[in-house]
Amino acid sequence: MENRKNLINEYKQRKIVGGVFQVTNNDNGMYLLDFATDIQAKNNAFTFSASSGSCFDYKLRQDWQECGAGSFAFEILDRLEKKKEQSQDQFIDDLKMLEALWLAKLDPSKRY
Repeated sequence: MENRKNLINEYKQRKIVGGVFQVTNNDNGMYLLDFATDIQAKNNAFTFSASSGSCFDYKLRQDWQECGAGSFAFEILDRLEKKKEQSQDQFIDDLKMLEALWLAKLDPSKRY
């Protein structure tokens, strides 16, 4: 029982790291820009999608099917650690602001 309490406590104390990511189609230069409250989980989801042949995001579906998963690359552009006193909504607002900053740097005509 003590081990279970320790595991629960460790889970609650873990650092939550979100971020902004880009998935780029290397064949045509198109990109998907988005944010995630758990950036590593999103990276893992991309890797799983690519290895299983399933499409990572519906916006990519047509090119994913035509070009294949191997034409796409996942890149973490920025990471942001959630502060202990920060609510989930505040954390999401910060991630949206970070995404907007990245969007301003990228060519909007190449966005999915």
